[in-house]
Amino acid sequence: MLRLTKRSEYGLMALAFMAQSGQSYTSVREIVAKLRIPRRLLAEVLKDLSRAEIVEAVRGPGGGYRLTSPADQLSLARIVEILEGSVAVAKCADGSSCDLSPSCTIQEGINLVAQRVKSVLDDFTLAQLADRGPQGSQSVHEVAV
Repeated sequence: MLRLTKRSEYGLMALAFMAQSGQSYTSVREIVAKLRIPRRLLAEVLKDLSRAEIVEAVRGPGGGYRLTSPADQLSLARIVEILEGSVAVAKCADGSSCDLSPSCTIQEGINLVAQRVKSVLDDFTLAQLADRGPQGSQSVHEVAV
């Protein structure tokens, strides 16, 4: 089954929460309390997102994290690639070969699937994801995949 890891899930949840919070800084404590996600993993994820300049961090009272760009300019593909590495459906989906390449009957099809998954993630923004959360206004059924 294709599925995001907890790193990506928690990262996307935290970023969507920040997008819904506007330009104010959001503390790790607030994110953990509202989203009920593990503090330690969240801290690691936010550190990676900060290094990639998706979020900026400010220490001290009134500090926390906030987005560095508008949520509608952040593709899910970029975020997932920061947290997980390149999006791949199978080991060979990045164009490399494997031991089964000479006799593989699905490699071309898998490459096409991988391209389409990446395309969906490229086209879907953090803003669209945030608009569909508990605080957002749109229905999940409106998403066309």
